[in-house]
Amino acid sequence: MFDENALLGATPIDVGSALFALHDPHRGHERTFNRFYERDHMYAAAILAPFTIAGQRWVATRDLKALRQPHIGPFGDISAGSYLTMYWIQAGHLAQQQAWVSEQMRSLDQAGRAFVHRDVQTATAYDHLRNYRRDPDGVPPFMALDHRYPGCVWMMFERNDRFSLDDFTTWLLDDLLAPRFAATPVAIAAAFTPRPKEPWWPPAAPEVAGVGERVVVAAFVEADPRAVWDDVFAPVAGDVDATGSGRTLLVAPFIPTSPGTDAYVDELW
Repeated sequence: MFDENALLGATPIDVGSALFALHDPHRGHERTFNRFYERDHMYAAAILAPFTIAGQRWVATRDLKALRQPHIGPFGDISAGSYLTMYWIQAGHLAQQQAWVSEQMRSLDQAGRAFVHRDVQTATAYDHLRNYRRDPDGVPPFMALDHRYPGCVWMMFERNDRFSLDDFTTWLLDDLLAPRFAATPVAIAAAFTPRPKEPWWPPAAPEVAGVGERVVVAAFVEADPRAVWDDVFAPVAGDVDATGSGRTLLVAPFIPTSPGTDAYVDELW
């Protein structure tokens, strides 16, 4: 008989790192980009990589973008960044996963399997810090992408220099967000921090912003984020900024894409 507790003595499946990729198709190329990324790039350049636990795409339609805070964020105006893709990477194996991705990307480029009609707001690796879980025996965080939550709110914060990254993360999740998320449809909130640029990145690629300074929180919601926005998420930016502990760079709601369809491609702008 399967003994779940026996897993504690083994090497558990757990998120050690994440890849977050935020993209915009160029106008007029929305449908083509959706199919390129979903039907080729997402699998060929990431899902098939060793130690990739799961991946999921999210979309922000024009009405979801209008809810974002602040109006000018780390990627510019609130209209920037329509598709957010998340990948979970097994703890302790990011280097192996990224080595495979690096080689695969070269092969895909040489084969002409790239897409130039897009803007990349960010596409980089993050270290997992810690989680908030509303239900101790609920969906494990490593299964959050496979669970297909109806909504996700992607948040980015920057610590005040008076606080270490660990202290800021603990305060953010335990003291500020946990009380706000308790007894709401927010089931999981996973916190990450950006890693330095990998040595195999091309010279033209910029350095990663916010290393050692920023915390990204992916909050998974058991409802359309629009339904809980005013009560749960709209106050977060003001709450964080008012304390002086850090500042809010982005609070952005997303809903899942509909894999295999062109849903939402005409609702981005």
